[in-house]
Amino acid sequence: MYKKGNKINVKITNVTPYGAFCRAEKADGLIHISEVSDYFVKDIKDFFDIGDEIEVEVLDFNTVRKHLKLSYKNCHPELLKNDDGNEIQEKSPSLEKSLNINYLIDFLHYLLKNCKYL
Repeated sequence: MYKKGNKINVKITNVTPYGAFCRAEKADGLIHISEVSDYFVKDIKDFFDIGDEIEVEVLDFNTVRKHLKLSYKNCHPELLKNDDGNEIQEKSPSLEKSLNINYLIDFLHYLLKNCKYL
């Protein structure tokens, strides 16, 4: 039915701090927060809303429970790091939104103010 590596379309049914639950044609699934992006994800709700229809990659399928483990980032190269772990492969508006530049600037200001080793 579902094989590892297949790309499928799912509908988001619930969003929690640790992942997004979704429904495929014949199974339920979970996109764990670690499978949303290689970059830090502060709030998964920046990526998904209930009712969104998205493309994901199947990581695993439990035939007994009819449960899918899914990856969002594997279908979106802009969310993956290069082999060196430093550079973005492609730029997109969704990545810029997810990185939330204002949050990063505030965090850097906090570090500079409060860390005696910097």
